Amino acid sequence: MRISKFISFAVKSVKERKTRALLTILGIAVGPAAIVAINSMVEGYSHTILSEISGFLSPYDIVITPTGAGPSISQYVVEQLSSIPGVKMGIPFYTIPALVQTPQGKTGVTIFSVNLNQLRVAAPGLSLMQGNYPPPVDYEAIAGYDFLTDYGFTAGEPIQVTLFYDGLNGTRSFLISGVLNEFGSFLGVDVDKSLVVPLSFGEQFTPYFNGVILVAYSTSQVNAIVNSIKAKYGGAFNIVVAEEFIKLIGNTLASLNGLLISAGATSFVVSFMGVTTTMFTSVVERTREIGLLRALGFTRKDVMVMFLTEAFVMGLIGGGIGLLAGMLMATVLTSEHFGLGFSFLKGLQVTPVFSPTFLVEAIGIAVVLSLVAALAPSYRASKEEPSVALRHE
Repeated sequence: MRISKFISFAVKSVKERKTRALLTILGIAVGPAAIVAINSMVEGYSHTILSEISGFLSPYDIVITPTGAGPSISQYVVEQLSSIPGVKMGIPFYTIPALVQTPQGKTGVTIFSVNLNQLRVAAPGLSLMQGNYPPPVDYEAIAGYDFLTDYGFTAGEPIQVTLFYDGLNGTRSFLISGVLNEFGSFLGVDVDKSLVVPLSFGEQFTPYFNGVILVAYSTSQVNAIVNSIKAKYGGAFNIVVAEEFIKLIGNTLASLNGLLISAGATSFVVSFMGVTTTMFTSVVERTREIGLLRALGFTRKDVMVMFLTEAFVMGLIGGGIGLLAGMLMATVLTSEHFGLGFSFLKGLQVTPVFSPTFLVEAIGIAVVLSLVAALAPSYRASKEEPSVALRHE
């Protein structure tokens, strides 16, 4: 018997038992909907977050800070580090804690003292929202995003801060020459709540830097540079490699995706039990029909294939509905309005990523589980004797 006939019988059976078939199909759809929604959302957030990180953090960066168990970072040390083969430039910096008077009261901020032109190489995502980059003078500064949005400071306004650094407790005034776009954290410093000032400002207080950023010529040279630093200075410095940080974020998101999909996959148990129950009930209800088909010449194999085809059709329909539902859920939940409940994600413009291979696999799993769930009922149907089945009430 041709497969088209079996499919025709299956479709007709599904139509005749609409309510039960619909409930079974919806049960099958739960599994694909859950894993498609989870996978596409996590992939979308992963792609967006990694793009954001790569946009403001260069993979060529190596951040060096003292551990206290070795030499401080002086200009001589910066020159030594910058001379390591593969290093394009060394960018020393100071991080100076301070307080600023805002309409909401005094607020803690950071004075980030660094060569601004060099910093823009290490952090290519830095960009101005308003104003201009300042000349290398000690009384002008670039303000972080929050100075405008939360504190109300704009380019061209003066700002007064109280410094707390190396025993110093004094007040300084700056002219805000520009305000940065929203950026986030860099080197453990919240740039949005920082004032970026020239390196010479920090040099007034101490010749020892809080750290140095080494920029490599290429990512292939990063490991060699790190090994050279460790060989020469041992454990004197903390070393953070931007590329490894980006990889860590990627691996963490991949692990999260796998964990969530595993949890979502348990919903396939619902479809398995639903199909099994429906098919067993169908066999009991259609015992006389099975007997009639056997009397008309259907073999045991034909009867078994007929019920398996019915399960295949419901699995295919349920998988397709689940696919569409999962894609819709992912699109809605990744919108800015929801942000998955995390405030720090609400500002991201996220588009769910739908992998064609994964979508096909989701439907395939739904169909295979439906067939496996229907095996026992189908085998029972094939074992019905025509003479007994025809007398069934």
